[in-house]
Amino acid sequence: MKTKVQFFLAFALAFAIAIGMYYILTKPSALITLGQLPSSIHESSGIEINSKKQVWTLNDSGGESEIYLCDTTGQLIRTLVITNAWNRDWEDMTQDSKGNLYISNLGNNNNKNKDLTIFKIPNPDYLEKDSVEAEIITIAYEDQKEFPPADNEMNFDCEALFWNNNQLYLSSKHRSLPMATNLYKIPDSPGHHIARKIDHFTPNKPQKGEDKINDYWITAGDISEDGSRVCLLSGNKMWVFYNFPEDQFFSGQHKVIPLGTSTQKESIVFVDNATVYITDEYWKNRNMGGKIYKVNIDLKH
Repeated sequence: MKTKVQFFLAFALAFAIAIGMYYILTKPSALITLGQLPSSIHESSGIEINSKKQVWTLNDSGGESEIYLCDTTGQLIRTLVITNAWNRDWEDMTQDSKGNLYISNLGNNNNKNKDLTIFKIPNPDYLEKDSVEAEIITIAYEDQKEFPPADNEMNFDCEALFWNNNQLYLSSKHRSLPMATNLYKIPDSPGHHIARKIDHFTPNKPQKGEDKINDYWITAGDISEDGSRVCLLSGNKMWVFYNFPEDQFFSGQHKVIPLGTSTQKESIVFVDNATVYITDEYWKNRNMGGKIYKVNIDLKH
């Protein structure tokens, strides 16, 4: 009897594992692949679109101080050098209603950097030369008193930046548990600004099989053109916020959209209210990533 019970339990366990693996391997992804980025853009860590729906992007820390224009299949169209910028840790980019671009040099893995900078450049569509000088914005967080802070307060890294109504919004990437993100805002004008904390969001508790910190790290963010929706991104999901009061973006409703894959996704941009583009960094050792994707947003289901 004992042998039969053991056999039955072993069979049931194997069956459950097989069903689980089948579900994982056949579960449809929300990502629609549009194209492969060129090899020169191996750490895409911020995207914006121009009037032709082409994609501006940049490389992460240590890359050149330049941005790249691609079509949605990944074909490189143009490279624009920012002559007075430096790439310590570029993490996102956004644009205002005039098409001026803001490039975030706010990566702060160890939470100890004091040279937190945003580079503002004119709308590249109107630039004839392939180089430009940026206006400089520097920031300090109003609630950071130590550099670095205690291990359980490592919430001063920022990989998400978006613009709305003459303000820049920074959503932090928490590097300690429990996972959370703080929302700060500053004016979009050059000069030094104190980043004021205005909102806070704690992602849902990890579901079964989701115990990795990067499932809940905030790696990018954007707002729709009409200001009605905000998206935050992690390695395997996105959060869409809506029905919020003024700029309390995390205080309304939100929906979690699983993306079906877990890669180093660090860029998101609204194409329209119901569509976003996402890019991920290229993992050479796995020969994966480095692509442009489209995701359709449906808040009804």
